[in-house]
Amino acid sequence: MPQVILGGIPVTLETGEPQHLYSYSGGRTDVRLSQGKPVAMRSFTKRLITISGSGWVSTGLDSLNWDEYQVLQCSAPLRVSGSSVSLTITADSRPDEPVLAQALVDGQWVFTPVTMTSRVGQITPVTGATMYTLTWYPQFTVLCEPPDEGYGSGAVDWQIVCSEV
Repeated sequence: MPQVILGGIPVTLETGEPQHLYSYSGGRTDVRLSQGKPVAMRSFTKRLITISGSGWVSTGLDSLNWDEYQVLQCSAPLRVSGSSVSLTITADSRPDEPVLAQALVDGQWVFTPVTMTSRVGQITPVTGATMYTLTWYPQFTVLCEPPDEGYGSGAVDWQIVCSEV
């Protein structure tokens, strides 16, 4: 598993195993049409990434300029699936980790080669495949606050909330 890296600073395992929560932030409003049918209206899609841990030491990120955008390299993978051999990942991939492709054949996932162009993956077809998937470790440009840190019981609990730019 790769390390979390924020602003070029690795968050080491001494800080505890990082727990990731990927969610979406803003850009969507539900409205109702004249007959009362709800319709989603979306102006943008951005992620909110929350990473937390509990370890022996704090994150060591105090030297970052929290008013600047930072590059966040995550250690929890994302996945997209579909029936096509051409799939688009929903966030940039870490440059130090490959995007992996798999095909579902007779109820089993088997690895297959993939060629990435930007966020689009061209998957090598597999005979009998009914579905394909891409798995990758994402990288985001984010704006975030300094991590909350709690000290007690011999551990340092911490949490970083990052908003995708």
